[in-house]
Amino acid sequence: MSSINTNVAAMAAVRSLNTIGTDMGRTQQRIETGLRISKANDDPAVFAIAQNMRADLKGMAAVKDSLSFGMSALTVARDAATQISNELGQLKQTITQGQQQGLDVTQINNQITNALANIDAYARSATFNGVNLLTAGVGGVPGVTGTNLNVVRDINGTTTNVTGTNSTAAGLGIAALTASTGARKLTFDNSLAPALGEQVSITIGGRTKIFEFNDGSAAVTAQPNATTDVYDVQFTATDSPLTMISNLITKMQQNGVSATLSGQGELIVQGGATALTTTVTGATAGTVAGGAGPITAVEGAIDLMGTRLSNLGANLRQVEGLQSFTNQLNDSIKEGLGALVDADLAEESARLTALQTRQQLATQSLSIANQQSQTLLSLFR
Repeated sequence: MSSINTNVAAMAAVRSLNTIGTDMGRTQQRIETGLRISKANDDPAVFAIAQNMRADLKGMAAVKDSLSFGMSALTVARDAATQISNELGQLKQTITQGQQQGLDVTQINNQITNALANIDAYARSATFNGVNLLTAGVGGVPGVTGTNLNVVRDINGTTTNVTGTNSTAAGLGIAALTASTGARKLTFDNSLAPALGEQVSITIGGRTKIFEFNDGSAAVTAQPNATTDVYDVQFTATDSPLTMISNLITKMQQNGVSATLSGQGELIVQGGATALTTTVTGATAGTVAGGAGPITAVEGAIDLMGTRLSNLGANLRQVEGLQSFTNQLNDSIKEGLGALVDADLAEESARLTALQTRQQLATQSLSIANQQSQTLLSLFR
């Protein structure tokens, strides 16, 4: 049936043009944005996944910033610690020269004082954005707001923690060092058997530090006061005497006492200790004789600084590894996000050309359909 009121062919052509227009709008948007899925209604499930991945990428950017900060802070601490270690090497040379007859002891002591001042300066200046890992427990250092470092390592907020140390001359146990400084020692015999409540007491710079063995079965008996600090040295019934002495040395080092175990099996305490007493069964307190005292003190500081340098190096290597992994993970997430939402521009270009051709054909079809009424008019002539 032919009708001028209802032009079925024209309506079909219009629908086709509308559909083509919608498809062309979508294709043009993909070309403009470079995204196949840029809105939730493009593909709700994939868009939600993409949004989560974008959030992860933003979190990853914060992690990268934290790792970069940690890297810088650790690098500054490592460089300063290396300088301190080098200064200790020079100090050992000076101390050794000071044992030679005929040299001016006052001049040697002046060199020692200058070296100790340099060590303090290196430690105090190792500050990056308020963090100084070499002045833990040292007050009044300008610009220092923290002596521990917390580095965010992943987007879940997990942190890598680096505990600062006191690597000034005082922290290394050599603040009062002179060419004639003596060292204190504990010697041990075959009856060595540290027990609950037994103590080692050290006086340095007018302050007493008491280290008391404790297995957790009772409270420590020593009482702290204005000039006395008390520390518990933990042990278990199965620990050997050597393990218990190692625990003692570790506790001493953690609390600012330069303590080492010599090759002769003696516990050497450096740093100007004026008194050393003990109630430990099988242990005897004594003094390192002669010129060996200051040399032993410096060697203890060198060993302690070597351990701290090693720890800084290990932490720095860990952060470097995390930084490399985070960069790689960031790239992988970006690659995955691109695979989900990026448009294939070559495909979109071909689709746009096809849609433009279809649009032209649909326009011609509509033009032909609109001519049907003119054809009907000819029937009435």
